[in-house]
Amino acid sequence: MSSAARHNNLAFYRCSAGLSQSELAKKAGFSVRVLQNYEQGTRDLKKAAAETVLSLARVLGKAVEDLM
Repeated sequence: MSSAARHNNLAFYRCSAGLSQSELAKKAGFSVRVLQNYEQGTRDLKKAAAETVLSLARVLGKAVEDLM
């Protein structure tokens, strides 16, 4: 899977969960801008801190592997 597709998966999972970027960022414990960077591919989710990815996965009800 390409890097762009992974980032689009994050947005897909967020939308499927019925969450706005603001809601997901707040529940995951970081800023909206950070989430936007991951969704747009400006930041690489594969290089994120484990706790960041784990927090996203928990909020979205997904496995960490789904986001990677």
